[in-house]
Amino acid sequence: MCQDHAHIFIAAMRHLGHPARYVSGYLMMNDRTQQDATHGWAEAYFDHIGWIGFDVSNGHSPDQRYIRVATGLDYRDAAPVRGMRYGAAQENLVVQLQVQQ
Repeated sequence: MCQDHAHIFIAAMRHLGHPARYVSGYLMMNDRTQQDATHGWAEAYFDHIGWIGFDVSNGHSPDQRYIRVATGLDYRDAAPVRGMRYGAAQENLVVQLQVQQ
């Protein structure tokens, strides 16, 4: 869901003439350290200010709780994991992540 919100915001900013980009990473949650998924937010560039982050899903600007992994024009450019697979082999991916101070 956060990816969808970020992409809508990016499209709106670009329509208004502001450069915008997608950021993927993690968000340190206040109520837990175990993370279920990555997080995504957007940044827009404003003259005389620079790049400003917008987490549309949570309704605020990213702060020290946000961990940036990658930045790109969209999610595909900033995907934290990408790859290709050939053949019909089975696969299994298990990930465990904690974000805490």
